[in-house]
Amino acid sequence: MTDALTPVLRALDARRAPLTMFLRDDDAGWETPRLMALIDVTQAAGAAIDLAVIPQATGEALAETLCARIDAAPGSIGVHQHGFAHLNHETLGRRCEFGSARSVSMQRHDLRQGRTRLRTMFGHRLDDFFTPPWNRCSAATPAVLAELGFTLLSRDRTAAPQNVLPELNVTLDWCKHSRDDGRDLGPVWQTLAEAVQQHADGDAPLGLMLHHGPMTAADLDGLRGLLRTLQDHGGVRWQAMRDLVPQRSVAGVH
Repeated sequence: MTDALTPVLRALDARRAPLTMFLRDDDAGWETPRLMALIDVTQAAGAAIDLAVIPQATGEALAETLCARIDAAPGSIGVHQHGFAHLNHETLGRRCEFGSARSVSMQRHDLRQGRTRLRTMFGHRLDDFFTPPWNRCSAATPAVLAELGFTLLSRDRTAAPQNVLPELNVTLDWCKHSRDDGRDLGPVWQTLAEAVQQHADGDAPLGLMLHHGPMTAADLDGLRGLLRTLQDHGGVRWQAMRDLVPQRSVAGVH
């Protein structure tokens, strides 16, 4: 594993200071056994992970399990809202749950309903953050989020800038680059090395996006090895999203 990660370690060695990173796993509410397996990996490595939770897909049993895990290891797991039902409402173009096909009132209704549901299940443990399904939303969505009390938007670093809410965006999509059911992670390591090289000292944190649903045992082994290697190297600081919220609203924080 260390040999495979040599490009990543070299990129970290070239930095003047450790790189701050965060893990965001999307689609909590689906594939619960795989979600628990992922949490086992991150907790064993001492790396915080933030879960983007689908309100309509999350039942009381999962919420109780997650609350117990959060309370048993404070700071290791964050939870925030991921859409409402994770449904595509666009008839043309790319998939989007909160896109231009939906009015502001429709968006507000679903966002409020989802937030209320998650507040009931997670209470004070729920962060006031929002990750839209497929990492995209309409230009009107940030203002609706702010109106409802959300304090952070998390999308992909390539998302169009907006000036309403601070953003903490992901840089690398693990599942996009994993090959052969996780048995070939070379593209993941190469993309991560390039991302580290492009992340200047003092830059915003580098976010790694996961989707536990399609991640195989081989993917989890690879993630386990990555976390262990980076822990031994000391060039990365894993932090929870709540500890990385920008202090001021900045358009397109990446």
